[in-house]
Amino acid sequence: MRKKKASKIMLTAILAIFGIVMMFPIAWMLSASFKYEAEVFKMPIEWIPANINKGNYALVFTEYPFLQWYLNTLYVTALIVFFVLFFSSFAGYAFAKLPFAGKNIIFAVFIATLMIPNQIRIIPQFLIFKKLGLINNLLSVALPWSFNAFAIFLMKQFFTSMPDELIEAARIDGAGEYGIFFRIIMPLAKSQLVALFILAFTWGWNEYMGPLIYIQDPMKQMLSVGIARFKGQYSANFSVQMAGATLALIPIVFAYLIAQKHFIQGIALSGVKG
Repeated sequence: MRKKKASKIMLTAILAIFGIVMMFPIAWMLSASFKYEAEVFKMPIEWIPANINKGNYALVFTEYPFLQWYLNTLYVTALIVFFVLFFSSFAGYAFAKLPFAGKNIIFAVFIATLMIPNQIRIIPQFLIFKKLGLINNLLSVALPWSFNAFAIFLMKQFFTSMPDELIEAARIDGAGEYGIFFRIIMPLAKSQLVALFILAFTWGWNEYMGPLIYIQDPMKQMLSVGIARFKGQYSANFSVQMAGATLALIPIVFAYLIAQKHFIQGIALSGVKG
């Protein structure tokens, strides 16, 4: 018992140290957002500025279309979350529970796409979207997320762990495949869907390459690219960038705090069987 308590205390201490180290950049960002530009890199770090500058947050909204970028990011993130949850849940269930020809080969091809860097797909995707007239359209940022191999793998792993007898009993009772999926499978996958929701929300909110390549109109831009435009001709405006980054971080923090319990449970359940 003493050894177990000692190991738990040691593990807790190690995790606490890692937690403090990981919080360091966030604390520095928040501190820098209230500083003047000349004080941002002052050493030693002045965590609580002697001269608090609230003007950085005012500049974010007055000098740039920050609110419009915020709304654009919310819109694109909502689309990405919908696409990821909708297509990955259907595909994951099909790969896990439905028999069809070439299932294993198709799934292997999906997983193999994880080894292909996103940058390689940028040029062909750009040409396709240009043909479809989707350049400068926020839909072009969300569409590539419709078929996400990692999300499909995550859902497939969870559905594989569900007993086949549950589905067979529903079929004997006369339920169709869509009825089984929506009335039986999806309610049981609540934790997994919440976990995937958090991941998809983070992917969409932090998306950078897509809007950088496909969106050229500043008013249609997203936060990730918009904040990078805070740089001036003779100054990087780090304090203003940190203010924008702090505001951009709020939705992700709230989303994770609200769904933390289901997120951890969903990630754990996805590895039950493989």
